[in-house]
Amino acid sequence: MRKGILLTTATVCAVVLTSCAKTSEDAVKPLIGLEWFSSYDDVKSNMDRYKLLEERESETQVRQQMQDYADVVLFDYDCDLTLCFTDNGLIGFNYHDIDRNQNYKDWYSALETRYGLPTEEGSGMASWYSNPLGKDTAIYLFNLEEGVQVSFYATADSPDKSYDREGDVYIPAPEIRTPVVPVDNTPVSTDENNGNATTTIPDISATTATTSTAEGRKVIVTDASGSIVTDMAGDPVYIDEGMAVVTERVSTASTGKQTAATTATTTAVNNENSTSEPNTEKQEVIIDRTNDFLLNGLQFYGSSDSERRKMSSYTQLYEYRTEEPGQPWELIMEYENVPYQGKNCDAVLCFTSLGLVGINYFDSNTGDYNFWVQTLTDIYSSPDETQYDYTAWSSSPVGSGTIIYVFALEDGVQISFFADDTGSELA
Repeated sequence: MRKGILLTTATVCAVVLTSCAKTSEDAVKPLIGLEWFSSYDDVKSNMDRYKLLEERESETQVRQQMQDYADVVLFDYDCDLTLCFTDNGLIGFNYHDIDRNQNYKDWYSALETRYGLPTEEGSGMASWYSNPLGKDTAIYLFNLEEGVQVSFYATADSPDKSYDREGDVYIPAPEIRTPVVPVDNTPVSTDENNGNATTTIPDISATTATTSTAEGRKVIVTDASGSIVTDMAGDPVYIDEGMAVVTERVSTASTGKQTAATTATTTAVNNENSTSEPNTEKQEVIIDRTNDFLLNGLQFYGSSDSERRKMSSYTQLYEYRTEEPGQPWELIMEYENVPYQGKNCDAVLCFTSLGLVGINYFDSNTGDYNFWVQTLTDIYSSPDETQYDYTAWSSSPVGSGTIIYVFALEDGVQISFFADDTGSELA
Protein backbone atom coordinates (compact mmCIF):
# COMPACT_ATOMS: atom_id res chain seq x y z
CA MET A 1 0.00 0.00 0.00
CA ARG A 2 2.74 2.45 0.90
CA LYS A 3 4.56 1.70 -2.34
CA GLY A 4 1.46 2.48 -4.32
CA ILE A 5 1.04 5.79 -2.56
CA LEU A 6 4.63 6.78 -3.17
CA LEU A 7 4.40 5.89 -6.83
CA THR A 8 1.40 8.14 -7.16
CA THR A 9 3.18 10.78 -5.11
CA ALA A 10 6.19 10.75 -7.42
CA THR A 11 4.03 11.00 -10.50
CA VAL A 12 1.82 13.72 -9.08
CA CYS A 13 4.82 15.70 -7.86
CA ALA A 14 6.11 15.80 -11.41
CA VAL A 15 2.71 16.92 -12.63
CA VAL A 16 2.37 19.62 -9.99
CA LEU A 17 5.90 20.85 -10.63
CA THR A 18 4.96 21.27 -14.29
CA SER A 19 2.02 23.36 -13.16
CA CYS A 20 4.23 25.23 -10.74
CA ALA A 21 6.60 26.09 -13.57
CA LYS A 22 3.70 27.81 -15.28
CA THR A 23 2.94 29.74 -12.10
CA SER A 24 6.59 30.70 -11.66
CA GLU A 25 6.84 31.81 -15.29
CA ASP A 26 3.81 34.04 -14.80
CA ALA A 27 5.33 35.45 -11.60
CA VAL A 28 8.52 36.61 -13.34
CA LYS A 29 6.82 38.06 -16.44
CA PRO A 30 7.31 41.62 -15.11
CA LEU A 31 11.06 41.15 -15.72
CA ILE A 32 10.29 40.81 -19.48
CA GLY A 33 13.20 38.48 -19.97
CA LEU A 34 15.84 40.80 -18.51
CA GLU A 35 18.41 39.68 -15.94
CA TRP A 36 19.11 41.43 -12.65
CA PHE A 37 22.31 43.53 -12.67
CA SER A 38 22.57 43.48 -16.47
CA SER A 39 24.53 46.43 -17.82
CA TYR A 40 22.88 49.63 -18.94
CA ASP A 41 23.89 49.18 -22.58
CA ASP A 42 22.94 45.50 -22.75
CA VAL A 43 19.46 46.26 -21.43
CA LYS A 44 19.01 49.15 -23.83
CA SER A 45 19.93 46.86 -26.71
CA ASN A 46 17.51 44.16 -25.54
CA MET A 47 14.71 46.75 -25.18
CA ASP A 48 14.95 47.97 -28.79
CA ARG A 49 11.45 46.57 -29.53
CA TYR A 50 9.94 49.15 -27.16
CA LYS A 51 9.61 52.90 -27.59
CA LEU A 52 12.33 54.66 -25.57
CA LEU A 53 10.95 57.93 -24.21
CA GLU A 54 13.92 59.28 -22.28
CA GLU A 55 17.28 58.49 -20.70
CA ARG A 56 18.11 60.37 -17.53
CA GLU A 57 20.07 60.33 -14.29
CA SER A 58 19.13 60.79 -10.65
CA GLU A 59 21.41 61.50 -7.68
CA THR A 60 20.23 60.10 -4.36
CA GLN A 61 22.54 58.23 -2.03
CA VAL A 62 24.02 56.66 -5.14
CA ARG A 63 24.01 57.63 -8.80
CA GLN A 64 21.10 56.13 -10.71
CA GLN A 65 20.47 55.98 -14.44
CA MET A 66 16.96 55.59 -15.83
CA GLN A 67 15.48 54.37 -19.09
CA ASP A 68 11.83 55.36 -19.64
CA TYR A 69 9.74 53.30 -22.08
CA ALA A 70 6.12 53.45 -23.32
CA ASP A 71 3.58 50.70 -23.95
CA VAL A 72 5.06 47.87 -21.93
CA VAL A 73 2.49 45.27 -20.85
CA LEU A 74 2.13 44.30 -17.19
CA PHE A 75 -0.50 41.62 -16.48
CA ASP A 76 -2.34 42.42 -19.75
CA TYR A 77 -2.38 46.22 -19.26
CA ASP A 78 -0.29 48.83 -21.09
CA CYS A 79 1.98 50.84 -18.81
CA ASP A 80 4.99 53.10 -19.00
CA LEU A 81 8.12 51.47 -17.62
CA THR A 82 11.14 53.01 -15.93
CA LEU A 83 14.19 50.77 -15.64
CA CYS A 84 16.57 51.78 -12.86
CA PHE A 85 20.34 51.15 -12.82
CA THR A 86 23.17 51.73 -10.40
CA ASP A 87 26.85 51.24 -11.20
CA ASN A 88 26.21 47.54 -10.53
CA GLY A 89 23.56 47.27 -13.24
CA LEU A 90 19.78 46.81 -13.46
CA ILE A 91 18.16 46.87 -10.03
CA GLY A 92 14.54 48.01 -10.54
CA PHE A 93 11.43 47.93 -12.76
CA ASN A 94 8.85 50.70 -12.16
CA TYR A 95 5.58 50.22 -14.04
CA HIS A 96 3.38 53.34 -14.24
CA ASP A 97 -0.34 52.95 -14.96
CA ILE A 98 -0.85 56.64 -15.63
CA ASP A 99 -3.92 55.93 -17.82
CA ARG A 100 -5.53 54.25 -14.79
CA ASN A 101 -6.39 51.08 -16.67
CA GLN A 102 -6.98 49.64 -13.21
CA ASN A 103 -7.40 51.32 -9.86
CA TYR A 104 -5.18 50.65 -6.85
CA LYS A 105 -7.38 47.88 -5.47
CA ASP A 106 -7.44 46.10 -8.84
CA TRP A 107 -3.64 46.15 -9.03
CA TYR A 108 -3.50 44.98 -5.42
CA SER A 109 -5.73 42.02 -6.30
CA ALA A 110 -3.60 41.19 -9.34
CA LEU A 111 -0.47 41.07 -7.18
CA GLU A 112 -2.18 39.15 -4.38
CA THR A 113 -3.35 36.52 -6.87
CA ARG A 114 0.21 35.91 -8.05
CA TYR A 115 2.27 36.56 -4.93
CA GLY A 116 -0.05 36.14 -1.96
CA LEU A 117 -0.82 38.69 0.74
CA PRO A 118 1.62 41.58 1.15
CA THR A 119 4.22 41.60 3.90
CA GLU A 120 3.39 45.19 4.82
CA GLU A 121 0.41 47.36 3.97
CA GLY A 122 -0.46 51.00 4.53
CA SER A 123 -2.95 53.48 3.14
CA GLY A 124 -2.06 53.77 -0.52
CA MET A 125 0.94 51.43 -0.51
CA ALA A 126 1.85 47.77 0.01
CA SER A 127 5.05 45.70 -0.08
CA TRP A 128 5.90 42.05 -0.77
CA TYR A 129 9.28 41.04 0.73
CA SER A 130 9.14 37.22 0.60
CA ASN A 131 11.34 36.80 -2.49
CA PRO A 132 8.42 37.02 -4.97
CA LEU A 133 10.64 37.05 -8.09
CA GLY A 134 13.56 35.02 -6.80
CA LYS A 135 16.08 35.38 -3.99
CA ASP A 136 16.56 38.94 -2.66
CA THR A 137 13.64 40.57 -4.50
CA ALA A 138 10.62 42.63 -3.47
CA ILE A 139 7.50 44.23 -4.92
CA TYR A 140 6.07 47.66 -4.04
CA LEU A 141 2.63 49.03 -4.90
CA PHE A 142 1.89 52.77 -4.71
CA ASN A 143 -1.27 54.80 -5.29
CA LEU A 144 0.11 58.08 -6.67
CA GLU A 145 -1.38 61.32 -7.89
CA GLU A 146 -0.37 60.41 -11.43
CA GLY A 147 -1.74 56.86 -11.24
CA VAL A 148 -0.74 53.50 -9.84
CA GLN A 149 2.91 52.40 -9.71
CA VAL A 150 4.05 48.79 -9.38
CA SER A 151 7.77 48.36 -8.68
CA PHE A 152 9.84 45.17 -8.83
CA TYR A 153 13.24 45.53 -7.17
CA ALA A 154 16.36 43.72 -6.15
CA THR A 155 16.89 44.03 -2.40
CA ALA A 156 20.45 42.73 -2.19
CA ASP A 157 23.32 41.74 -4.41
CA SER A 158 22.27 38.30 -5.63
CA PRO A 159 18.73 37.78 -6.95
CA ASP A 160 18.48 34.21 -8.22
CA LYS A 161 22.14 33.72 -7.24
CA SER A 162 23.15 35.18 -10.58
CA TYR A 163 25.38 38.08 -9.58
CA ASP A 164 29.00 38.04 -8.42
CA ARG A 165 30.49 41.15 -6.86
CA GLU A 166 33.04 42.49 -4.43
CA GLY A 167 31.96 44.55 -1.45
CA ASP A 168 28.48 45.62 -0.40
CA VAL A 169 25.90 46.68 -2.97
CA TYR A 170 23.57 49.53 -2.02
CA ILE A 171 20.06 49.15 -3.48
CA PRO A 172 18.11 52.44 -3.57
CA ALA A 173 14.38 52.59 -2.92
CA PRO A 174 11.99 52.85 -5.89
CA GLU A 175 11.69 56.26 -7.52
CA ILE A 176 8.27 57.81 -6.80
CA ARG A 177 7.46 60.62 -9.23
CA THR A 178 4.38 62.07 -7.48
CA PRO A 179 3.03 61.94 -3.89
CA VAL A 180 1.28 58.86 -2.51
CA VAL A 181 -2.51 59.23 -2.28
CA PRO A 182 -4.21 57.35 0.62
CA VAL A 183 -6.71 54.64 -0.27
CA ASP A 184 -9.61 53.62 1.97
CA ASN A 185 -9.19 49.95 2.81
CA THR A 186 -11.34 47.60 4.86
CA PRO A 187 -9.82 47.70 8.35
CA VAL A 188 -8.03 44.58 9.57
CA SER A 189 -7.81 44.02 13.30
CA THR A 190 -4.88 42.36 15.04
CA ASP A 191 -5.17 39.66 17.65
CA GLU A 192 -3.48 41.15 20.73
CA ASN A 193 -2.46 37.69 21.94
CA ASN A 194 -0.43 36.59 18.95
CA GLY A 195 -0.25 39.53 16.56
CA ASN A 196 -1.94 37.67 13.71
CA ALA A 197 -4.17 39.66 11.39
CA THR A 198 -7.78 38.60 11.78
CA THR A 199 -11.00 39.61 10.04
CA THR A 200 -13.90 40.61 12.28
CA ILE A 201 -17.18 38.92 11.40
CA PRO A 202 -20.59 40.33 12.47
CA ASP A 203 -22.14 39.20 15.76
CA ILE A 204 -23.75 35.79 15.54
CA SER A 205 -26.76 34.36 17.31
CA ALA A 206 -28.80 31.15 17.44
CA THR A 207 -31.81 30.40 15.29
CA THR A 208 -34.83 28.35 16.36
CA ALA A 209 -33.96 25.58 13.90
CA THR A 210 -32.84 22.51 15.82
CA THR A 211 -31.40 19.08 15.22
CA SER A 212 -31.19 16.09 17.54
CA THR A 213 -27.86 14.47 18.28
CA ALA A 214 -26.57 11.93 20.75
CA GLU A 215 -25.55 14.80 22.98
CA GLY A 216 -28.95 16.49 22.81
CA ARG A 217 -30.66 19.09 20.66
CA LYS A 218 -28.59 21.67 18.80
CA VAL A 219 -29.41 25.01 17.20
CA ILE A 220 -27.93 26.44 14.02
CA VAL A 221 -25.76 29.53 14.41
CA THR A 222 -26.68 32.50 12.20
CA ASP A 223 -25.20 35.94 11.75
CA ALA A 224 -26.96 39.27 12.29
CA SER A 225 -28.50 39.14 8.79
CA GLY A 226 -30.01 35.72 9.44
CA SER A 227 -27.56 33.84 7.21
CA ILE A 228 -26.38 30.45 8.44
CA VAL A 229 -22.78 30.44 9.65
CA THR A 230 -20.78 27.62 8.09
CA ASP A 231 -17.34 26.22 8.68
CA MET A 232 -14.68 26.15 5.95
CA ALA A 233 -16.07 22.86 4.65
CA GLY A 234 -19.43 24.56 4.09
CA ASP A 235 -21.27 22.74 6.89
CA PRO A 236 -23.58 24.62 9.31
CA VAL A 237 -22.22 25.44 12.77
CA TYR A 238 -24.37 24.22 15.70
CA ILE A 239 -24.38 24.99 19.42
CA ASP A 240 -26.38 23.50 22.29
CA GLU A 241 -30.05 24.44 22.37
CA GLY A 242 -30.78 27.19 24.86
CA MET A 243 -27.42 28.88 24.30
CA ALA A 244 -26.85 31.90 22.11
CA VAL A 245 -23.56 33.48 21.15
CA VAL A 246 -23.59 37.15 22.14
CA THR A 247 -19.99 38.19 21.50
CA GLU A 248 -18.37 38.80 18.15
CA ARG A 249 -16.77 35.95 16.26
CA VAL A 250 -13.25 36.37 14.96
CA SER A 251 -11.85 34.29 12.13
CA THR A 252 -8.53 32.61 12.79
CA ALA A 253 -7.92 31.42 9.26
CA SER A 254 -4.52 33.07 9.37
CA THR A 255 -3.41 30.70 12.13
CA GLY A 256 -5.15 27.57 10.91
CA LYS A 257 -6.12 26.61 14.47
CA GLN A 258 -8.59 23.76 14.43
CA THR A 259 -10.27 24.33 17.80
CA ALA A 260 -10.00 28.09 18.21
CA ALA A 261 -12.28 29.24 15.43
CA THR A 262 -14.99 30.57 17.71
CA THR A 263 -14.85 31.02 21.49
CA ALA A 264 -17.63 33.11 22.96
CA THR A 265 -19.31 33.88 26.27
CA THR A 266 -22.87 32.57 26.14
CA THR A 267 -26.09 33.26 27.97
CA ALA A 268 -29.33 31.34 28.23
CA VAL A 269 -31.99 32.08 25.64
CA ASN A 270 -34.99 33.48 27.52
CA ASN A 271 -38.11 32.11 25.95
CA GLU A 272 -41.44 33.63 26.90
CA ASN A 273 -42.24 30.70 29.18
CA SER A 274 -38.75 30.29 30.52
CA THR A 275 -37.57 31.50 33.91
CA SER A 276 -34.04 30.23 33.61
CA GLU A 277 -31.25 32.44 34.82
CA PRO A 278 -28.42 33.59 32.56
CA ASN A 279 -25.71 31.02 32.16
CA THR A 280 -22.34 32.65 32.64
CA GLU A 281 -20.32 29.62 31.55
CA LYS A 282 -18.12 29.96 28.50
CA GLN A 283 -18.78 27.63 25.62
CA GLU A 284 -16.32 26.93 22.85
CA VAL A 285 -17.72 26.26 19.39
CA ILE A 286 -15.20 23.93 17.79
CA ILE A 287 -14.94 24.00 14.00
CA ASP A 288 -13.38 20.84 12.61
CA ARG A 289 -10.90 21.73 9.86
CA THR A 290 -9.68 18.24 9.07
CA ASN A 291 -11.77 18.06 5.90
CA ASP A 292 -11.21 21.62 4.67
CA PHE A 293 -8.99 20.27 1.89
CA LEU A 294 -12.08 18.55 0.41
CA LEU A 295 -13.15 21.77 -1.26
CA ASN A 296 -16.85 22.01 -2.12
CA GLY A 297 -17.36 18.46 -0.84
CA LEU A 298 -14.71 16.71 -2.94
CA GLN A 299 -14.48 12.99 -2.15
CA PHE A 300 -11.61 10.57 -2.53
CA TYR A 301 -12.42 7.97 -5.21
CA GLY A 302 -15.16 10.22 -6.62
CA SER A 303 -15.53 10.08 -10.40
CA SER A 304 -13.94 12.71 -12.62
CA ASP A 305 -17.40 13.90 -13.74
CA SER A 306 -18.79 14.36 -10.24
CA GLU A 307 -15.67 16.04 -8.83
CA ARG A 308 -15.30 18.31 -11.88
CA ARG A 309 -18.81 19.63 -11.25
CA LYS A 310 -17.88 20.48 -7.67
CA MET A 311 -15.03 22.65 -8.97
CA SER A 312 -17.14 24.50 -11.55
CA SER A 313 -16.96 27.79 -9.62
CA TYR A 314 -13.17 27.96 -10.17
CA THR A 315 -11.19 28.65 -13.33
CA GLN A 316 -9.87 25.46 -14.85
CA LEU A 317 -6.53 25.92 -16.57
CA TYR A 318 -5.91 22.45 -17.98
CA GLU A 319 -7.29 18.94 -18.11
CA TYR A 320 -5.22 16.13 -19.59
CA ARG A 321 -4.34 12.46 -19.23
CA THR A 322 -0.85 11.14 -18.54
CA GLU A 323 0.36 7.63 -19.28
CA GLU A 324 3.76 6.34 -18.14
CA PRO A 325 4.70 2.70 -18.84
CA GLY A 326 4.32 0.60 -15.70
CA GLN A 327 2.52 3.40 -13.80
CA PRO A 328 -1.22 4.00 -13.29
CA TRP A 329 -2.68 6.26 -15.95
CA GLU A 330 -3.81 9.59 -14.48
CA LEU A 331 -6.31 12.26 -15.40
CA ILE A 332 -5.15 15.70 -14.24
CA MET A 333 -7.32 18.78 -13.62
CA GLU A 334 -5.58 22.07 -12.83
CA TYR A 335 -7.30 25.15 -11.37
CA GLU A 336 -6.18 28.65 -10.37
CA ASN A 337 -7.19 31.02 -7.55
CA VAL A 338 -8.44 28.30 -5.22
CA PRO A 339 -8.64 29.22 -1.49
CA TYR A 340 -7.21 26.93 1.16
CA GLN A 341 -6.57 27.92 4.79
CA GLY A 342 -6.69 31.63 3.98
CA LYS A 343 -4.26 31.40 1.05
CA ASN A 344 -4.91 31.80 -2.66
CA CYS A 345 -3.53 28.68 -4.34
CA ASP A 346 -3.42 26.74 -7.55
CA ALA A 347 -5.05 23.32 -7.23
CA VAL A 348 -4.40 20.04 -9.03
CA LEU A 349 -6.78 17.07 -8.84
CA CYS A 350 -5.39 13.66 -9.81
CA PHE A 351 -7.59 10.73 -10.89
CA THR A 352 -6.80 7.11 -11.67
CA SER A 353 -9.18 4.33 -12.65
CA LEU A 354 -10.18 4.26 -8.96
CA GLY A 355 -11.33 7.89 -9.05
CA LEU A 356 -9.91 10.91 -7.22
CA VAL A 357 -6.71 9.88 -5.42
CA GLY A 358 -4.78 13.17 -5.13
CA ILE A 359 -5.66 16.73 -4.09
CA ASN A 360 -2.78 19.20 -4.32
CA TYR A 361 -2.59 22.87 -3.41
CA PHE A 362 0.29 25.06 -4.57
CA ASP A 363 1.22 28.29 -2.79
CA SER A 364 3.65 30.30 -4.93
CA ASN A 365 5.14 32.06 -1.90
CA THR A 366 8.43 30.26 -1.23
CA GLY A 367 8.56 31.66 2.30
CA ASP A 368 5.36 29.91 3.41
CA TYR A 369 6.78 26.41 4.06
CA ASN A 370 6.85 26.89 7.86
CA PHE A 371 3.37 28.43 7.77
CA TRP A 372 1.96 25.35 6.08
CA VAL A 373 3.76 22.90 8.35
CA GLN A 374 2.44 24.73 11.43
CA THR A 375 -1.07 25.07 9.98
CA LEU A 376 -1.37 21.36 9.22
CA THR A 377 0.22 20.47 12.56
CA ASP A 378 -2.52 22.49 14.29
CA ILE A 379 -5.13 20.53 12.34
CA TYR A 380 -3.67 17.02 12.15
CA SER A 381 -1.29 16.99 15.16
CA SER A 382 2.43 16.34 14.93
CA PRO A 383 3.77 14.98 11.61
CA ASP A 384 5.33 11.55 11.31
CA GLU A 385 8.37 12.84 9.46
CA THR A 386 9.92 16.29 9.08
CA GLN A 387 12.85 17.35 6.90
CA TYR A 388 14.05 20.77 5.83
CA ASP A 389 12.21 20.50 2.51
CA TYR A 390 9.25 18.20 3.21
CA THR A 391 6.95 17.08 6.02
CA ALA A 392 4.70 14.02 6.03
CA TRP A 393 1.66 12.76 7.96
CA SER A 394 1.64 9.08 6.99
CA SER A 395 -0.59 7.48 9.64
CA SER A 396 -3.88 7.73 7.72
CA PRO A 397 -4.62 11.33 8.83
CA VAL A 398 -7.75 11.77 6.67
CA GLY A 399 -8.95 8.21 6.25
CA SER A 400 -7.57 4.72 5.88
CA GLY A 401 -4.53 4.59 3.61
CA THR A 402 -4.21 8.37 3.25
CA ILE A 403 -1.09 10.49 3.54
CA ILE A 404 -0.37 14.23 3.61
CA TYR A 405 2.78 15.98 2.40
CA VAL A 406 4.09 19.54 2.50
CA PHE A 407 6.94 20.10 0.03
CA ALA A 408 9.26 23.13 -0.04
CA LEU A 409 9.97 23.70 -3.73
CA GLU A 410 12.15 26.24 -5.51
CA ASP A 411 9.11 28.21 -6.65
CA GLY A 412 6.61 27.71 -3.85
CA VAL A 413 5.07 25.24 -1.43
CA GLN A 414 3.05 22.16 -2.40
CA ILE A 415 0.45 20.70 -0.02
CA SER A 416 -0.69 17.23 -1.10
CA PHE A 417 -3.39 14.88 0.14
CA PHE A 418 -3.20 11.36 -1.28
CA ALA A 419 -5.46 8.34 -1.03
CA ASP A 420 -4.24 4.76 -1.53
CA ASP A 421 -4.13 4.10 -5.28
CA THR A 422 -3.33 0.37 -5.00
CA GLY A 423 -5.10 -1.45 -7.79
CA SER A 424 -5.24 1.49 -10.19
CA GLU A 425 -5.25 0.45 -13.84
CA LEU A 426 -1.77 0.68 -15.38
CA ALA A 427 -1.08 2.62 -18.55
